[in-house]
Amino acid sequence: MRYRQLTIGILISLTTSYGISIDNRLQAQPTSIRRVQPSGSIVVNGIRTTPTGLMLSISGNPQILTQREINPDRLIFDLQDTSVAKNLHQASLPINRFGIRQIRVAQFNPAIARLVFDLDSDSPDSRVAWNSQYIAATRTLMLTPTNQTQTSQAIPINTPSSSETPALVERISIGSNGRLLIASSQPVGYQTRIDPASGTYNILIANATISPNLQRPVLAANNPIERIRLSQTGNSVEVAIKTIAGWQVSEPQRPINRASTQQIELQVSLNSVASGSQTTTPVNSPVIPAPQNEGDRRRGVILVDPGHGGRDPGAIGNGIQEKNVVLSMSLLLGQSLQSMGYTVYYSRTNDVEIDLAPRVALAERVNADAFVSIHANSLDSRNSRVNGVETFHARGSAVGQELARYIQSQIIGATRANDRGVKAAGFYVIAKTSMPAVLVETGFVTNPTEAANLNNPNYQKLMADAIARGVDQFMRVRNR
Repeated sequence: MRYRQLTIGILISLTTSYGISIDNRLQAQPTSIRRVQPSGSIVVNGIRTTPTGLMLSISGNPQILTQREINPDRLIFDLQDTSVAKNLHQASLPINRFGIRQIRVAQFNPAIARLVFDLDSDSPDSRVAWNSQYIAATRTLMLTPTNQTQTSQAIPINTPSSSETPALVERISIGSNGRLLIASSQPVGYQTRIDPASGTYNILIANATISPNLQRPVLAANNPIERIRLSQTGNSVEVAIKTIAGWQVSEPQRPINRASTQQIELQVSLNSVASGSQTTTPVNSPVIPAPQNEGDRRRGVILVDPGHGGRDPGAIGNGIQEKNVVLSMSLLLGQSLQSMGYTVYYSRTNDVEIDLAPRVALAERVNADAFVSIHANSLDSRNSRVNGVETFHARGSAVGQELARYIQSQIIGATRANDRGVKAAGFYVIAKTSMPAVLVETGFVTNPTEAANLNNPNYQKLMADAIARGVDQFMRVRNR
């Protein structure tokens, strides 16, 4: 299945100095949303999902009125004396949780910012009431459905520690799997927020000071964290973490038991949405793609991109999901390239959903010499006889076409598959990369014979080795 452009989400922020209980049982007539000149004194900046609901940030404390509408089924939040940032007007955020399909944002009139929850009528969660809790220290408003329990690892900022003595922030460390730990001398309470203006993730630790012997991590050149800054703000410590484009910091999506309340645990991972959006929807704790073999950078750096992943299975047919067979093939391709002396990076090394822009951003970040995206094709059941391999390059890219020809030739020679040729296309990952890039459709999962081949480890190795030889031919000719 070929790459497609995914919906881009947004980040929104709110602030309120009190909690409110919102009941969604009120019905009203549909009202149109139009763009007007905002005059609200409070400004909405972003929104993101959490394991238990939604987190919003705002520059003030709005009164919130709500109404329920049917046909279509939706819940409307009107924030009084509030405006939305210009780039958020008519933006949408896919949710698919808590009985919500998506959230739409718009300036309803000069004094009202409107959030529309498009509900999934088949979900029982769509009929629950919502509660809110404002956290003054982080200027965030937590919205949670009443049937959800608070399972976040974050300790409320106003929860006192067990000691009157401030905790010492003693160590920050980063694991190979992207897990970031902030360790202190005693249990701490903290809150987190995202600053969309600077692109930083901020952790505010209450009743704490910075240890004079603070241990910091060494940030290698290929680390997705650009910088970590600590500052003392009154009796709290603020930790600001900035990542490179296409990466994010988040609390683990699935709650885990804190080994110690003296540690704050975060995850550094690829964004699951296009980097141009404001949303930072977490992905399921992927391993940070690092060079699997340093090799010799003079030989070349190759970015191997297994298509789809996570909730996006790609093509499905004959009991096979594209995301699984292309991941196996991609890892074998990487191993083959490594044996030839190339440095290999992967956009993913496990079953995780990653959007298109972060894949391109990673290739640019590691200064790849070539980008190879691995896919499998499909058609409807009436065309199950269609089969073969085709390799795509960006329109107008002569060097991309050259890379595609070498790879296609090697694949057909090794597998004797039907040759569907080298073709130009506008797929995002090959159109947006600055280096030579190809997208290889390795066969049709909807064809029974090819599906069996694609699911066969021996055939996967045959295909991977052929692609690697094509890349190697291209690199040798290019480097003469």
